[in-house]
Parts: sequence; C-alpha cells; structure tokens
Amino acid sequence: MPFETPSLPVLIKRTQSDLAGDSLRQSDAQVLARTLGGAAYGLYGYLDWIAEQILPDTADESTLERIAALRLNQPRKPAQVATGSVSYSATAGAVLDVDTLLQSNDGRTYKVTAARTSVNGVNSTSIAALEAGSLGNTDAGLTLTPVQPITGIVGNSFVVLAPGLSGGVARESLESLRSRVIRSYRVIPHGGSASDYETWALEVPGVTRAWCRGGFLGPGTVGVYIMRDDDPQPVPNADQLAEVQAYIDPLRPVTAEVHVQAPVQVPVVYQLKLTPDTTAVRAAVEAQLRDLHNREADLGEKLLISHIREAISSTSGENDHVLTAPVADVSAAANQLLTFGGCVWG
Repeated sequence: MPFETPSLPVLIKRTQSDLAGDSLRQSDAQVLARTLGGAAYGLYGYLDWIAEQILPDTADESTLERIAALRLNQPRKPAQVATGSVSYSATAGAVLDVDTLLQSNDGRTYKVTAARTSVNGVNSTSIAALEAGSLGNTDAGLTLTPVQPITGIVGNSFVVLAPGLSGGVARESLESLRSRVIRSYRVIPHGGSASDYETWALEVPGVTRAWCRGGFLGPGTVGVYIMRDDDPQPVPNADQLAEVQAYIDPLRPVTAEVHVQAPVQVPVVYQLKLTPDTTAVRAAVEAQLRDLHNREADLGEKLLISHIREAISSTSGENDHVLTAPVADVSAAANQLLTFGGCVWG
C-alpha cells in the first residue's frame, strides 16, 4: 500500500492539536504550528522526490543519466556533426587550411577538415558542420561561401558533392534514453541472443529502431535491420550501416556472421471517402493512420484491415467512411517495413 503524504493543512492542524494544551492556549502556538507544519511538509516533499529517483520511469534528467552510465554500454548518445565533401575551383598552389569556415545562405556554418594545396582547376575536400545536430545535413548542390575570402579560390564558392552532407544527429532525447534504460531491466543479456543484437544496434547514435533475424543467409548468420527515424531520410545509407556493423563486430559471438541491413520501405496508399469530407477530418484521419503505422507496422509484420478501419473510425469528427484500398490485410516480406504512403480522397 503506497504511503500518502499528508497535506500542509493537515500537518498544521496536527501541530496545532499537539500544542493545544491549557498552558499554551495564550501563547504563540498558532505561529509555531504553522512553522513546524511547513518544515514537515518540505521534508515530506523531499522524500517524495527521492522516491521518484529510485526508478528510471520517474527519475529526473540528471538522475536518469547517472543510472544510464551505470547500466548501459552506451550512456546518453551524444550529438553528431554532419560531414561530407565539397568541390571548388582554384588556381595552382592556392592553400586551403583546416578549420576554414564556410557558410550557406541560410546561416549554417561548416569547417574544412582536410587541408589542400590546390591544383589548377577543380579540387575537392572534406567538411563538417560547425555545430552538431540534424540541421547540418543537406543535399548535394548547396553552395557555400568562405566567411573570409581565400586567395586563389575562383569565385570564392564551394559546392556540396553527392550524396550531400549527412550523419548529423541531435543529442539523444530524454525519453529515448529513458526507454533504453527501462529496456535494460526487462531484456537481460544472453551472450548473443536476438535481443542482444538489437540492444547493440540501438547504442549507435542516430539508430532509433532495430530488428534481429537469425539464419539470415543460413546457419551461423545474423541479419540486423535498423532505422534512423529522426533523420530527414530514415532509411540508413551505406556509411550508417557500416557504422553499426563496426560497432557490433567486436561485441558479437565469434562464430556469428553479422550483416547489417536497411529495411525495404513499402508505402501503403489509402483510397477512401469520408463523411463529412472536410480539411480538418482529412488531416485527423492521416494523423491516425500515421500513428497506426508507428505502432503496428513492424519489420515483416502485416497490417490488419480491421485495425485500419478502426483507426479511421476512431478519428474525431468522422461519421462514416468508405475504404476502397486496401481491402484486405496488407502483408510484408521479412525485410519489408510498411510505411504510410498518403491518402487518395474519393
């Protein structure tokens, strides 16, 4: 049975009652009762706070980080900077120093990470975002200009090369860290079980979901699928897959052959007619279907038509609907992940 903290008025009344003897009726008992009651109330509150710090589901940020440092191989995942390459035209002998600052038109700043003594014509070098986080990610073709003009650089401009600047992720959110800590209590390491591979993959910065499949290419092989839902492109690229592979390799059993893969996304397009058919109801239905995919569309898992209809029917403001597609359960292959592909309104 949980302990119930007395309210401040109850504590004051208790103290007043204790001080209500005949000898104290004409004294400062009321003031003393309120003072003692307030002090006791503060102590009860502190005890409540201590009780919340014991378990990770209610611990505050600083305490949760301490618990994570003790329980997890990878505590709170730090922010990462976006990296990539740029090209530029220069005259022979032009020097490009490390840490030269480049800036985009929208104010994002990058620094050169590899010095170059240029040849005449087109050159290339690597750069990294000055600040960690996803804002540093960008597509190929973005033009950057030096903060200070550089002698010998034609036009003082740099162009981001394909596939763009990537890898920038924000610091792990508090709730993501909390879920990993809680998972460490529920999922006990077993020296190479499926859950171990998923735990190792989730320790890599940027990875938000992971699935393990045994017998991936036959006996002794393991397939690990990952997603990076907080990135602009949630399906990991080759470099991000290699990063997870390199992290898992030293941890895996020596007899296991691990292959880190990206799921194949299969968009599910919904065709339906709503009653009433308004902008607000359409937006609410789309939100419900997105939430359904987040909750139930797991790797290789089918999406039940009954749950699709339930999600639409439970939308606020929806009175009736006719669902034209899909008309049956949506199946997925072992390496496929069903994603929300939008709605076609009839």
